[in-house]
Amino acid sequence: MTETSQELLLRLFISMGMGFLIGLEREYAKHLVDKDDQFAGVRTYTLVALFGFLSAYLAERSGDLLFITAFVGFIALVIVTYWKTAKEGSYGITTELAGLVTFLLGAMVFEGEVLVAVIVTVVITLLLALKLKLHAFIRSLTAEEVRSFILFTIISAVVLPLLPDEPFGPSGVWNLHEIWTMVVLVTGISFAGYLLSKILGTGKSSFLVGVVGGLVSSTAVTLGLARRSREKPGGANTLAAVGIIAATATLYPRILLETWAVNRSLALQLSLPVAFITLVAFGMAYLIHRKRGGSVALEAPPTNPLNFAVALQFGVIYMAVQWLMELVSTHYSAQGLYAGSLVFGATDMDAITLSIARRTLEPGTLQGVMAILLATLSNTVMKFLIVLIVGDKSLRKWVGTGFGAITIATVLAMVVLRLLS
Repeated sequence: MTETSQELLLRLFISMGMGFLIGLEREYAKHLVDKDDQFAGVRTYTLVALFGFLSAYLAERSGDLLFITAFVGFIALVIVTYWKTAKEGSYGITTELAGLVTFLLGAMVFEGEVLVAVIVTVVITLLLALKLKLHAFIRSLTAEEVRSFILFTIISAVVLPLLPDEPFGPSGVWNLHEIWTMVVLVTGISFAGYLLSKILGTGKSSFLVGVVGGLVSSTAVTLGLARRSREKPGGANTLAAVGIIAATATLYPRILLETWAVNRSLALQLSLPVAFITLVAFGMAYLIHRKRGGSVALEAPPTNPLNFAVALQFGVIYMAVQWLMELVSTHYSAQGLYAGSLVFGATDMDAITLSIARRTLEPGTLQGVMAILLATLSNTVMKFLIVLIVGDKSLRKWVGTGFGAITIATVLAMVVLRLLS
């Protein structure tokens, strides 16, 4: 068998696997959840993906008309099936549309767009599987949250294209288009975390509360749970500690995502130490969670992070951090960069991370990685001070244990990176 034939067979199996996955969800949902007759199940969706794959395969040899004919014929079949089910009182078209997409996914895999097809398959399966939660989520939306959706559309799709993409200010350090891009990125991540908390619900374990809350703001989670510990002193504060540590653990993937969005080479350098520190942090949260019975529900819903004032506030903070970091690093080189990271990491990790990622760092060095890791150390110390000042005494032991492990892991990662450089 030639290498080309092996590649073709691999794509064939991938396309059938995608159809099987979508069909599995549809058959389960329609038969066991909705108690309805399904348009198609596991076997049919697998065959639909195979049909799309073979149509594209034959069209490569016989012309595009063959693929168009096959797709139009399949659309006609779906229309007839929908007409039949609609006569019986079932007006939903989700399953039929999923069938059409499955056909196209099979064709995409044949054309070599495997990664895109896999991503689309995962998204479709999640959308189908989360039907009840998504409907409950829509019903739970408030007028303020609907306005937040509209606001995010305005700041990302309306304001951003209108801003000039030109340097200005001292030494040309600022660029309005770039600054607002960072605003959209940070508010988008925070808003996505907030919406995830709405979908999953707030009456969950302290571990999940921390993870989801950390996507919005690990500092806000720390402050909120520390205040709660003062209001309700006792054993439940161990659960608050789990939430605080889990929120801090989530900070690391968040800053890696932000770095990846603006500086992929720096993100690649940062990925291994961030993965190590994240595992240590989540590991500590999980151990305390298991040891102290962290399955008890702990409600600490994050507040909606998206409003125009907050967006402007972050933009101003980011501009200030950019200017000050330019100032100190120009006069004091690497030492200024590290000092600025320690100072600003305690106040806003998003601003300092993006400021470092956007800088032109000395090639072949670990300056950016070291600066971001120093900023996370400063941020961890600041959050522990919040626990000491705002929280109950019973909270300090467990948060101190978790933060101590995170600090040791961060220092160890920095030492290893320095030795290997």
